[in-house]
Amino acid sequence: MLRDWFLKSKFDEVDMERVEVSVKDIFAVFLKMGAFAFGGVYSMLAFFERELVHKRKWLSHEEFAESVVIGQLTPGAPIVNTGIFIGYTLKKLRGALATVLGQVLPSFVLVLVIAFIYIKYKEIALLKAILRGVGAAVVGLIASVVYNMGGKILKDYKSIVFAVIALICLAVFKINPIVLIIAAALAGVLLYGRTTEWKS
Repeated sequence: MLRDWFLKSKFDEVDMERVEVSVKDIFAVFLKMGAFAFGGVYSMLAFFERELVHKRKWLSHEEFAESVVIGQLTPGAPIVNTGIFIGYTLKKLRGALATVLGQVLPSFVLVLVIAFIYIKYKEIALLKAILRGVGAAVVGLIASVVYNMGGKILKDYKSIVFAVIALICLAVFKINPIVLIIAAALAGVLLYGRTTEWKS
């Protein structure tokens, strides 16, 4: 089934073993990432990859990339959807619930505090300088995620063409991202649907 293909572990390919993880661990890690991973959806992916793939080895690079894809395909906040998929992969429904609670709780509190501070002190030069510096750093974080994911996903000329076409359609022609995702999904079925990997 398609779901089984998405959840299929590829650790054997990279000579890794699944690290045992508890629901408590999942909640604690996502609480930490939710509290300290600033910069928006895509910059947060850099923190996700570092914490879950490199540091704790809960996921392989391939599983992380697939989680990001699923997060983009489903409606709602992509970073939350990605977390839900990761939690479900690690610990089924309890893991998914732990990621949502851990991820959303700190941001809910912090946004309330920051909104209060911003509305009251938004004209202060120091706050403007801080926001400008963080904004510049976010660009670098996003570039890092794009670079790392590109190396894992763009493995043949077809996937490279997909990426270039999507970039042009979004940046130049301003096509709706939902339309691009649906079109890419259909094109993926047509181009990759008969491969051995997809059937397995």
